[in-house]
Amino acid sequence: MPNAKVKVFVIWEPIIFSDLTLPADSVLRRVTDVRAAQYYDRNHLVSKALQAQMLARGVTGRDYLVKDKYVWDTMAVYAPGTRWENSAAPKPDFVGAPVVEVSDRLTGYLR
Repeated sequence: MPNAKVKVFVIWEPIIFSDLTLPADSVLRRVTDVRAAQYYDRNHLVSKALQAQMLARGVTGRDYLVKDKYVWDTMAVYAPGTRWENSAAPKPDFVGAPVVEVSDRLTGYLR
């Protein structure tokens, strides 16, 4: 959706052994859209805030969605103007995982 007015935040975090360092350039190049900003969250701060909202919505039970205590391989979409102003994340309007399986659903949602 090249003309969609969206801002994308890609949060990389250490989940498995190969994630213990910053993502390599080859990994960062997977995301090529200029509307995307990429961050490395070593301390899982975004994950922890997002997990609380996902659990409140009943989004649980799948290993790739919430592994132990971290949310990963997940898309969350927020309405325009939504702000994370404190440590509690706002409720996402759309949540899906794993990313590769919900990309088409996300496209439909954004339309």
